[in-house]
Amino acid sequence: MQRWIGRDEAWRLLCEFTQSEALRQHARGVEEAVRAYARWNGIEDPQEIEAWGVVGLLHDFDYEQNPTLDTHVHAGCRILRERGCPEEIIEAIASHADYMGIPRDTPLKKALYACDELVGFIGACVKVRPSRSLQDLPVESVVKKLKDKAFARSVDRQAVYDGAAAIGRTLVEHVAFVIESLKPIAADIGL
Repeated sequence: MQRWIGRDEAWRLLCEFTQSEALRQHARGVEEAVRAYARWNGIEDPQEIEAWGVVGLLHDFDYEQNPTLDTHVHAGCRILRERGCPEEIIEAIASHADYMGIPRDTPLKKALYACDELVGFIGACVKVRPSRSLQDLPVESVVKKLKDKAFARSVDRQAVYDGAAAIGRTLVEHVAFVIESLKPIAADIGL
């Protein structure tokens, strides 16, 4: 994958468009989970892993200013093109939204899709635990809460299930993997 900008520049771009600390933390969580999936997919080149992370970090950078289906991702893609982003990265970022109709035909696109909703859901699960800590969050608790449609209603459960299938893992394996990938940055993302 062609390198566009580094992680520091991507963080500045995210912060330029996203003031919400919660959205920044979500972006950071997705970044870390996608990086972990880069390594899981056998990628060893640090620049390639960083590129995957940048895609995860920027996937929702335009959401705060463009929160509707008619604007989110569409505006972000336009901004990224204006800033010289390679189409490969733009397409990967855009692929996380079903309504964009972009096939998830690469491991990166599948990983981003698989991690986006799940990272948010894991965060919701942590916030209702007595410890309010990711460190002791059982996988079984996350899987059980996915079945409770009243809990974290805004999370697209089908995207969580389809994401696990897209990367070829069981739901339990995927949830466990994402939890473990987030543990080193838990304090940074409020978990």
